[in-house]
Amino acid sequence: MVWTTRRQTGKFWHVLNGGAFATVLACLVLLVPLDAAQLARDPGCASWVDCRQKALAAADRGEFEAFHDLAWRAVQLGPRNDPALMALVARAQALSGRPHDALVMIDRLADMGVALDADTSDDYVRTRQLPGWPEVLAHVARVRHPDAPAAATPPRPAPIATTGGRPAPATTAATGTTAAISAPRPARVEAVRFSAAAFTPAGFAYDAVSARFLFGDRLRRKLFIVSEPANRVSDFVRAEPAGLQDIAALEIDARRGDLWVASTEPAERTGTLHKLQLLSGRALRSFPIAADFAPVVIADLAVTAGGAVLMLDSAAGQLLMLRAGAPALERVLRIDSPAAASITVTADERVAYVAHRDGVARIDLRTRTVTPVAAAGDAPLDRLERIRWRDHALIGVRVQDDGSRRIIRFDLNDSGRAVAHATIIEPSVAASGPVFVTFEGDELVYVANGLARPPGGAPIDAPPAADVVAYRVRLR
Repeated sequence: MVWTTRRQTGKFWHVLNGGAFATVLACLVLLVPLDAAQLARDPGCASWVDCRQKALAAADRGEFEAFHDLAWRAVQLGPRNDPALMALVARAQALSGRPHDALVMIDRLADMGVALDADTSDDYVRTRQLPGWPEVLAHVARVRHPDAPAAATPPRPAPIATTGGRPAPATTAATGTTAAISAPRPARVEAVRFSAAAFTPAGFAYDAVSARFLFGDRLRRKLFIVSEPANRVSDFVRAEPAGLQDIAALEIDARRGDLWVASTEPAERTGTLHKLQLLSGRALRSFPIAADFAPVVIADLAVTAGGAVLMLDSAAGQLLMLRAGAPALERVLRIDSPAAASITVTADERVAYVAHRDGVARIDLRTRTVTPVAAAGDAPLDRLERIRWRDHALIGVRVQDDGSRRIIRFDLNDSGRAVAHATIIEPSVAASGPVFVTFEGDELVYVANGLARPPGGAPIDAPPAADVVAYRVRLR
């Protein structure tokens, strides 16, 4: 089945080759979420048909930013997973300066059996210049010619296979020896690069609606954004009037268009949870941590699908929660584990995972019970400074003996209580401080200060100003 697009008299005519349109829709599984922040940016159309017509008119006028907003609204209001509307978005992304987003959309459409003409259309010139284009083009070619022999594809990171709880040895071709872990460096590409005065990172997130990265600056008590693709840096939220103290963590609730920020007052060891509007940064409400819960050292935040916010306190080893619509934080439980560092929650909201110095704890949020997650051989779960949930797996950042970081994907068993196997995503990240991660579509994006720590040496002081680079790595 092939979906082709051609321009004719200022409009797009879509031709579906092989199979009825209804059959296509019945087979689609891709979810395009309805984000509150996108709806807040009203492009001025009431129905998906109206939005599509206005989007095409904006494209003909060369107003590509309006084209992008109108195309997104058409997707949100139109039939679920409509390939024609998704193709419209891909073109709008490419023309509005979002070539990587267009690349992701082209690949997603290929997953659905739909092949765009991005390899020949002038609209996708910038997209074809991206490092990931050859792989996506090969994917599109397989959709067009499913019976053709498969072309060679770049190697994926090798899994750390486990057998009976022990890693299965892997033989290296060069030496014939065996190794418990074998993982070639994956192809990584720059997501953003910008110059900035030295800052203390305190959170990192990606807003897919506005195609921008959010950074927290702990000591300067502010948030700043870096927009794609221009890598333009601008302040987003300052201490006043938002009432920010030292920023400890941030997390996006994309479904509701909210940005949650935790800030602390180190001297008093208290803290506040701030609710901001993701689109504008406007302060909406603050939730001070009750004196009964102090002293606190906020380590991380997680937002559930239902809108609840989980806050991890490493000082008392406690997990706090702000239920959706509740007026104040409550204590869920205490975690009898040393140096709690990071928290993440499953998509069904039933389980949270907490990384601490010695491993990972699994928390059943319904029964409020804690059990350790069993590691797998040479894929240890200790010394993880950050974890995030993704497709029944934990993406973890582990601190190595030399101070560098390794990023590992831990696929869990059906019960979520043990590691089934692990895959090294990034073998070594040079850093003298924490590495922060977020997701952009099917890719992991990570950022570090890039300052290596000598083996056994002290951290290197950050320069007054330097280039900051965030890298993206494909997860599948």
